[in-house]
Amino acid sequence: MITDNQVKKLKRELHQDASLETAAAQAGMDPKTARKYRALDTLPSEIKAARVREWRTRDDPFEEVWGAVEGFLEINPGLKAKTLFDHLQRSDPGRFSDGQLRLST
Repeated sequence: MITDNQVKKLKRELHQDASLETAAAQAGMDPKTARKYRALDTLPSEIKAARVREWRTRDDPFEEVWGAVEGFLEINPGLKAKTLFDHLQRSDPGRFSDGQLRLST
């Protein structure tokens, strides 16, 4: 993965009239990658920030009950996810499966 510092070093080397191949070697990247960043005039961090995904890949299974979840959390901010999930499973049997809750170990 190319860093912002590598691209900055590439730009400095190119500004000092180094060939693309030499500048790429000095910056620690392939000449093809150097060509890409020379043409883009953008840092890698700026490219990644522009690629934020705003669509959902699947329906949110908690969308219909989220208001109730927020209500429980307002009443008891220290409520654990597992406890809240168990309550949702008991209040609507069969709707939420055990695999929908990720537990940290």
